[in-house]
Amino acid sequence: MNIMDEPNFRPTSSIVQKLSFGLGHVFNDLCAAMWFSYTLFYLNVVLNIQSTTAGTLLMIGQVIDSVATPLAGWAIDYTGDRRAWHFGGTISVATGFSLLFSLKPTELTSSVLAYYVLSITLFQVGWAVVQIAHLSIIPEISRNHSHSSDLTAIRYTASVCCSIAVYLITLVVLQTDDNSSIGPMDFYKFKEIALIIVFIGILASLFFYCGLLGTFENDYEIIREADDVNNLNTNNHDKHLLKQSTIYLVALMYMASRLFTILNLIYIPLYLDERGNIEVVEKEKMRQTIATIPLVCYIASFMTSLMLKCRGRCCPDKVTYLIGSTTGLMASIWLGSGVSPNSDGELYGIAIFLGISGSSSMVASLCLTANFVKANGYGGGLVYSVVTFTDKLISGAVVLMVQNL
Repeated sequence: MNIMDEPNFRPTSSIVQKLSFGLGHVFNDLCAAMWFSYTLFYLNVVLNIQSTTAGTLLMIGQVIDSVATPLAGWAIDYTGDRRAWHFGGTISVATGFSLLFSLKPTELTSSVLAYYVLSITLFQVGWAVVQIAHLSIIPEISRNHSHSSDLTAIRYTASVCCSIAVYLITLVVLQTDDNSSIGPMDFYKFKEIALIIVFIGILASLFFYCGLLGTFENDYEIIREADDVNNLNTNNHDKHLLKQSTIYLVALMYMASRLFTILNLIYIPLYLDERGNIEVVEKEKMRQTIATIPLVCYIASFMTSLMLKCRGRCCPDKVTYLIGSTTGLMASIWLGSGVSPNSDGELYGIAIFLGISGSSSMVASLCLTANFVKANGYGGGLVYSVVTFTDKLISGAVVLMVQNL
């Protein structure tokens, strides 16, 4: 039967469908921006938890996420009901994230640690389920590589907008009249930020469910070898996914780009706080830069993602990834060679380079993953769980190592 004759099918180029799809990961992206940018800072500076303990809590979250990811991928592909899993994961994210920023302990007892571990577990399991359910919808509702690329670019653009929103919210909420440094008295400000994020995230998820009603397609359309612009067709469709060498190369590219982005998110605020303690920086200025430096980074990332959507076939995913990697390496060398004291201009320049790098490499790696699914006919949930497994585990291990150093 012709695909256009199916009663539940709507053209994948529908603007409503694309916008609705972009809202499906907004809650996750808002929470991720807060989790990676400010959780370690919140635990260290606001709650005065020892750096090694804070790093361990973050590591626990990443380990739980990495374990939940393949289980979520298997379960989603086995049942096939991606929207139901997405809804359950959203409830878990809302509960765990709210609890994480709702307790101000007077001392760090075993019951308090258990509370944080439980909150982190609920949050990370729900986050993994929502992530895999949303990613696996890309090959489900797209019919060719162009549509997959559009959905991927929209998803990343929405992610960048979420990060910008979090930094703007943080900038507004953390403003104060007494020019005091950030510390324990800011607990309720961080709690307010978290609750605002939960409200916006739930609202976006509701629009996602309404916009994608009746748009799913059960049969994957395998990309022909002639249309496989990234040469990801393995010609071994009878082989198990884990026996394909290509999946490990795709996973490695995604892991590297994600690790680079995550470490920048986590350590930019801590770097700025440490720089403010060493150098003579006004307290009011410190409060601003902790939000504005990441904000500039993500504005650059947002502009890059818009440009990538218009790149066409002249700039394949592999070339885009190479450009992003080179830009990130330049930013790292610039930062590693040292920034002049009180030179905020250099910091903003580095932030722009980091934004361009993160956007290019992430969009390219996600496009390569979607193309691999479409070119080989595998279930999206399992492929995305394999690809995202390593970045979560390794990022947690790297953070724990840095905290112990």
